[in-house]
Amino acid sequence: MNKKIFYFSGSKKKKIDDLNLHNLEKFDSNEIAKVLSNNTLTLMKPWIKFQQEWINNIYKQFKDYDKYIVLMYLVSKSWKGDLDLFKFYSIDEYYSKEEISLPNISLLELSKNLKIPKETIRRKLVELERKSFIKRKDQIIFLTESALNIQKPKNSIKKLSIFFEQVSILLSTQDWFGPSIKREDIELYFKKYYTIVWNRYFQLQIPFLVNWKTIFGDLESWVIWANMGINQNKILERNFQEANIKKNNLELKKEQYIANIISMSDTEANESMHGVNAASIAEISSIPRATVIRKLNKLSKEKIIKRNKKLEYFLTGHGKLNEKISSNYLNNQKNIALFVTDIFNLIKNSSLKI
Repeated sequence: MNKKIFYFSGSKKKKIDDLNLHNLEKFDSNEIAKVLSNNTLTLMKPWIKFQQEWINNIYKQFKDYDKYIVLMYLVSKSWKGDLDLFKFYSIDEYYSKEEISLPNISLLELSKNLKIPKETIRRKLVELERKSFIKRKDQIIFLTESALNIQKPKNSIKKLSIFFEQVSILLSTQDWFGPSIKREDIELYFKKYYTIVWNRYFQLQIPFLVNWKTIFGDLESWVIWANMGINQNKILERNFQEANIKKNNLELKKEQYIANIISMSDTEANESMHGVNAASIAEISSIPRATVIRKLNKLSKEKIIKRNKKLEYFLTGHGKLNEKISSNYLNNQKNIALFVTDIFNLIKNSSLKI
């Protein structure tokens, strides 16, 4: 017999079944990971498109990745506290508030978990307060209405719903999953149980960004590298289609085709490889052009990018840093599978229904 739990959502008192929100194990993440890994090229397009827009929008709004990571961590902690009390909010309920109190967390905890020096954390908090994204009342920090408005993820929820719809279509081929789910229903679910779903999203994204920062030394370098990779993949995709390689094992042939291009010699690359210039990277990422050029020089010294005769930059398969990148990429695939498993467990196997 299920125990009944009372909780508050907004100003309304509701009753729900006892939920094991933190340890759902209905779907096997290993089984989901297999499906994802067998359909990487199909699934990564919507995921990367979503990720690129989300990351680029952060810089456009905050002009600083570290500030947003600090803010994200504090918000996630406040949601975790609510969930421990069986409280959650829809997206409309959450963003209707004028201000939201944030947990009192030490600089040491922030520094340790985000891998940012304590003095830098302190400085970022001061900058967030100066920009009126947070404010202090006695010892309590509040997220302000302007911060809420600027980071409300309307488009992100829509794009993430598209990704989950495509994943559900692939998973529906497995007997254990059941029918696929329409993106409209997924979007509605995300909005209704916003702080539950988005807390899990932040739990994916925070270590994701921290790990890339650790590898590249700063997130600007990683974002520049990633945007180059997205552009390069589009070019390779177009070239691949023009080469008319459309027979058996299409995905395997495509991966081999891309690998061959990336491993070209400097002479071959200068003659045939197209890339993207610094001005275009700055426009896409919203990172100042001077910063982009400085980071491109840094990445060139690491030998993970090259420049052709047209002063366009593209990725290579060389450099020691690429070994770390490959290892982290596999780790990210595992974490995405865990995130997908968690979300579908909520939608299909919990008592939280639309």
